[in-house]
Parts: sequence; structure tokens; C-alpha cells
Amino acid sequence: MTPAEIIADLDTALSHFGADAVLRRVTWAGGNSTNDDVTVRIQARGYTPRELTGNIVQGDTKVILSPTQLVAAGWPTVPQTDGTDARVPRKGDKLVIAGRVRNVEAAAPIYVGGELLRIEMQVRG
Repeated sequence: MTPAEIIADLDTALSHFGADAVLRRVTWAGGNSTNDDVTVRIQARGYTPRELTGNIVQGDTKVILSPTQLVAAGWPTVPQTDGTDARVPRKGDKLVIAGRVRNVEAAAPIYVGGELLRIEMQVRG
């Protein structure tokens, strides 16, 4: 399968079995904050007891999302200056699921052939 086919399969699965959420990056300039929001399709579930290790605690949520909406929206509008992929959520970003704001604790991007295919996140709150 090509990376495009893998992303298309993920998008199809998320369209059928996922939910909409808002990914938010808060940026500060001159003492003022602005929200850089993008609506994304996600699959969210709680962690199993066996997965509660390290920094993962009871009540955290595992979230899977596709890069499709991020790329289409040009999210985030402010690029990273440290060389990391700006499309990948980072600690401190927010994910609003069903009106509830959660904090991104960690994100694991999955690449094939240098192309971002999927993002798995740990959110809390």
C-alpha cells in the first residue's frame, strides 16, 4: 500500500466510527493569546489497565487522528522553529472533545517513507 492509500483507509474508518473534535494550539504574541483551531475527526478510547504505565494514568484518553484535516487547514498557522513537524500536536496543545477541553500530554507521529500517516495522542482532563 502507498502512504496515500493508508491515509485514505484511516480517513474512511474515522468517518464511519470516529467523532469530530477541535485541536487547538494557543500562541502568544505581545502578551496576547490567539487560538489556532482545526476541526479533526478522531477515534478516542480510554487506556486499558495494562496500558497504565509511565506517564499514562487512569482517566487519560488515547486518541487517533489522521493528518488530512491538519494539512487541508494548513494547521498550525505558525510553523515550528525547532525543526519538528508543526502538524504534530505537542504537550500544551488542547483537544476539545464533545465540548470538554483536554490537554495533550504526548503525541506520537507515524511516518512511512517520510510521509505523516497517523498521529496517536495521549490526552488528559
